[in-house]
Amino acid sequence: MNYTTAIFLVNRDVRAVLVTYEADEVGKPPTAPRELFKTFDQSIAVDDLVVVPTATRHLMTVVKVVEVDVEVDFDSNKEAKLIICKTDRSDYDRLLKLEAAAIQAIKSAEVRKRREELAEKLLADMDPDAAARLKALSAGDAVAIEAPKASS
Repeated sequence: MNYTTAIFLVNRDVRAVLVTYEADEVGKPPTAPRELFKTFDQSIAVDDLVVVPTATRHLMTVVKVVEVDVEVDFDSNKEAKLIICKTDRSDYDRLLKLEAAAIQAIKSAEVRKRREELAEKLLADMDPDAAARLKALSAGDAVAIEAPKASS
């Protein structure tokens, strides 16, 4: 008997959960290997990200839940470890959106500033009357302007 699965026999609150360490390719059948873990957390659901113990890094890593409340193979010799916790990315995702909006605002301000600087330099070198006419142009005026004729 696999003693790491014995708790499933004596405690009905323990859930068997299959997870994967790797993402499956979109539109293709799942091929990433699945591994069984156990948890007392009744809120864990398919597609949740959970932290599990490993022998790498800081002795833990994040995996994705692919199936919950699965049948347990009590004859398997594979150790069934406990899930450490469920992750919550909502604050992180919210901060990413805020950062992206701030970066976009900065880029827009930089473009606007650069445009203003170039316009100022251009207009500084122009005849004041020509500069005033150029500033007053509209889309309708642009249609009325004839293109220069090509010299033959």
